[in-house]
Amino acid sequence: MGKQPDFIEDVHSIYTVNGTKAYQGFEVNRVLFQDKSLFQDVAIYENDALGRVLVLDGIVQVTEIDEFIYQEMMVHVPLFSHDNPENVLIVGGGDGGILREVMRHKTVKKAVMTEIDQMVIDACIKHIPCINNAGDVYKDPKAELIVGDAAEYVKNTDIKFDVVIVDSTDPVGPGEKLFSYEFYENVAKIMSDGAFVSTQGGVPIFQPGEISNTLACLKNAKIKTSCYIAAIPTYYGGYMTLGFGAKDPNWRLPTLEFLEKRFSQTGITTKHYSPAMHCASFVLPPWIEADISTVLEKGGI
Repeated sequence: MGKQPDFIEDVHSIYTVNGTKAYQGFEVNRVLFQDKSLFQDVAIYENDALGRVLVLDGIVQVTEIDEFIYQEMMVHVPLFSHDNPENVLIVGGGDGGILREVMRHKTVKKAVMTEIDQMVIDACIKHIPCINNAGDVYKDPKAELIVGDAAEYVKNTDIKFDVVIVDSTDPVGPGEKLFSYEFYENVAKIMSDGAFVSTQGGVPIFQPGEISNTLACLKNAKIKTSCYIAAIPTYYGGYMTLGFGAKDPNWRLPTLEFLEKRFSQTGITTKHYSPAMHCASFVLPPWIEADISTVLEKGGI
């Protein structure tokens, strides 16, 4: 027998259902970066099929092959829902992809990105430059990068934002506080009238209750809640849920005609997002609706 390929062994730790772990792994063709920051283990690997892969504490965060799906759906759904988004807050997003997509909107006058880990930012600029335009996203005069605790920033800032994008890791380690009632109460305070928020909500088949708990936090903060989905191959388990909240209690899903007009006015080209995909993504399978409804009725998990 020949030499067996090396596999990442700890990329499965978040997928634990009823005490059973679901394993996710891939062959590492090249190790580009490995280190430990003050907050987490940071690694960037290369796989011949997936491209370059950011892994934090053994959990895959983003891969070159399909990062555009996640970034586009997290950004363009809330920004195209808004008539004129000018101030945008990004919570997390150390790979730079969310900021990249936000800055494509010409209406944006100020985009603040709060990322706790400088090592993640630096490693992604050096080793996954296609996601952050080799770091040029941070050089835009309308972009402000704050390396620090996003929860503290949200608590203390006096800026009102038209869109808040919570690109957090899972609710463990440095990302845990970004899934709390207190955090979303503070988010609600900095949202302008007519503002929207989108959040990373996990893969519900293996992380039941995660998106529901986030929506319970939004609901508690008097934000009208909804949820949309995207199929992102990297995130093992099929559908990924994305939380959505509107400051306006009377918000309704925009019409296809409204979205098509907004989309055409910007001149933005996308690989995954489209006005039709925007509308379709809010159609949830009954089992996801049931998971959300059960937890919301209880007020959270």
